[in-house]
Amino acid sequence: MTSANDTTILAVLSRYPNMPAEEADSYIAKIEHEENIPVCHAILGRIPEHSLDEDAGRTFTEFQRWSQDRTRRFRNEQWSARRRQKETRTALRMTELHERGVIDDATMLMYGISGEMPERGMYMAMSPEEKERMWRDRMEARFGPNWLQRFSNRNLPLPLFMQRRFEHVPVNWLKEGF
Repeated sequence: MTSANDTTILAVLSRYPNMPAEEADSYIAKIEHEENIPVCHAILGRIPEHSLDEDAGRTFTEFQRWSQDRTRRFRNEQWSARRRQKETRTALRMTELHERGVIDDATMLMYGISGEMPERGMYMAMSPEEKERMWRDRMEARFGPNWLQRFSNRNLPLPLFMQRRFEHVPVNWLKEGF
């Protein structure tokens, strides 16, 4: 049996299976029907799928399929919008939430929402330096002149155009020591 509350929790766990264990456990503690708890653990990879009973296995499969379909639909919607040079409903809504202060800059960067892009042919013809200048200008226009300071948390990935400049150089510890 699945309630709206349980469905929401299962959906969250299936969409974000790598969330911290404490956060996942706090969601699992809110499950209304006991039989859904093993499904939660299977979604998180704590127990194998084959150890679930028939009904729980069906629920698990449904949520896994839903999660994969949701990812595919979202990605296809984004690609289609880029080809048509349109903003998606998600981008418009996230921009509104960002302006109200509900979501932070890191979320906007993660979703790649930064406004209108140049035509694909023009963008492909640009040199790497021109692309970097364009992205730096966009970041500054969106987040202000000190936008780079927002990346002081190294757990936050750098924008793609900066990643090549800060590439990790492998160190031969046997040769160079610590």
